[in-house]
Amino acid sequence: MDAKSHYDAWLKNSYFDEAFIEELKGIQRDPLEIEDRFYKDLEFGTAGMRGIIGAGRNRINAYVVRKATQGFVNFLLERKERVLGDSVKQSAVIAYDSRRFSQAFAMETALVMAANGITAYVFDDVRTTPELSFAVRELNCLGGVMITASHNPPEYNGYKVYDETGCQLVPHLADALVDHVNAITDFSMVKTMKRSEAASEKRLKIISEIVDTPYIEMVKRVSIRPELLKHSNLKVVYTPLHGTGGHTISRVLKEMSFSNLIPVENQMEPDGEFPTCNQPNPESVEAFDEALKVAQKYDADLIIATDPDCDRIGLMIKEGKYYKALNGNQIGSLFLEYVLASRTDLTKAHYVVNTIVSSDLAKAQADAYGVTLKKTLTGFKFIGEQIEMDTDNFVMGYEESYGYLFAPHVRDKDAVMGTLLAIEMAEYYKQKGLSLSDLLNSIFQKHGYFVDETISKSFEGKEGQSQMMAIMDRFRTQSEGLFKYIRKIDYLNDETGLPKSDVLKFYLDDHSWMVLRPSGTEPKLKVYFSICDTQYEAAKSKLSYFKTLMLEKVLS
Repeated sequence: MDAKSHYDAWLKNSYFDEAFIEELKGIQRDPLEIEDRFYKDLEFGTAGMRGIIGAGRNRINAYVVRKATQGFVNFLLERKERVLGDSVKQSAVIAYDSRRFSQAFAMETALVMAANGITAYVFDDVRTTPELSFAVRELNCLGGVMITASHNPPEYNGYKVYDETGCQLVPHLADALVDHVNAITDFSMVKTMKRSEAASEKRLKIISEIVDTPYIEMVKRVSIRPELLKHSNLKVVYTPLHGTGGHTISRVLKEMSFSNLIPVENQMEPDGEFPTCNQPNPESVEAFDEALKVAQKYDADLIIATDPDCDRIGLMIKEGKYYKALNGNQIGSLFLEYVLASRTDLTKAHYVVNTIVSSDLAKAQADAYGVTLKKTLTGFKFIGEQIEMDTDNFVMGYEESYGYLFAPHVRDKDAVMGTLLAIEMAEYYKQKGLSLSDLLNSIFQKHGYFVDETISKSFEGKEGQSQMMAIMDRFRTQSEGLFKYIRKIDYLNDETGLPKSDVLKFYLDDHSWMVLRPSGTEPKLKVYFSICDTQYEAAKSKLSYFKTLMLEKVLS
């Protein structure tokens, strides 16, 4: 069926409630809106299912959540029968962030699970994504669901799924899940039940401290030098950007006896409208506007922001009278230096992990400390997959998109851990007379100046998707005529040892590269640059040249 046929069928479907039908009636005279809402089903990407809230099959709403959950339930029960057996309980855990409808979508998820005989553990209030990942393992569940759209604007929400290891689904599992979801061809195939019934039959359990305290204790053990925080005079401004991190991070630092956390008071409470920040994304300098005011007032040493589901962390560091925002690779290199320099037990069997779009500076640092660097595709699930294969030798994992992990008990990026270690790291080097800016410069002086940047362009709707695919096809088949490079890797076709993925990587010289990749979570084409030179200005100049070239050929 085409989009209009799907729309007409939904409009006549008595399964939907009155408010839902009224919303659909409201777009009857808007063919472009009908096309956008109904030309496809909302799809699973590298980080689950994410979309604009609203009525339609290409929107996220209670009915799409129910359908996805029925497919996930069928996937989990089949996996338990064929693979897992009695090694895990027939249960799942569900968490949600501060976004519009997050709590409602979480309960819809739980009630579908309960109706299918899976005990659903639901947190009593907002929780972070890393705690959800931890909870799956802690409660020995079949899997988990996190209702979040991460750092997207307020009109978005999403649905991230986790397997029994607490990791998001790697491709062969994700493909199996999609098959199960697609097999739900009619909403009558979805089972659900009333909340009161699920609770009385003990298939719905509301949880809090049973997971909170073990998670907090685990995070505290990540600290390398816990004594540094007890008497620290470091002044740290922190904002959760109206998300889930405020309570958890405040509790961790309080229990670690760190007393100089300065909260951005008007952003500490969870609020899915994000009233004080247009984009709740620590990758964006604008997200620090309110925190910067507080930092200037108190002459703070460090500014920390976490995104709404608290898996990403951004830093601004003080340079003289001013504050400088670090990019994800720079933060990763600082963490890596602190962690590796602090360990005396490292061997070549120990490893750190980052992705094919993350800086190669990690390779130089890993080599210097005698450990192995492993590279994965984009998406923290691939880092989680590596940890599952070798838990004992895992040291640290990170990706350029501001995600970091320091302990294998969580299988997703963890900004709670990141915040604790960022403060400890800053205090440690401060006591040595070094700022984090000094540390970063020393890393560059030792290994070369790596300048990394990501640019992107949005391609909304069906037409936008076609345009993005055409650009990827042009660079895949006609790249020789577009610009000079010494090597191309096509992750759809080349035998890299990694799963197939729609990614193109061009090595511009021996130490610099560029990557084109459609985002798995947003309708965007991303272009990543990693430029290295022995001199900072030379690296900046090379970056400017290639960025201008791509802006003309791709994003114009």
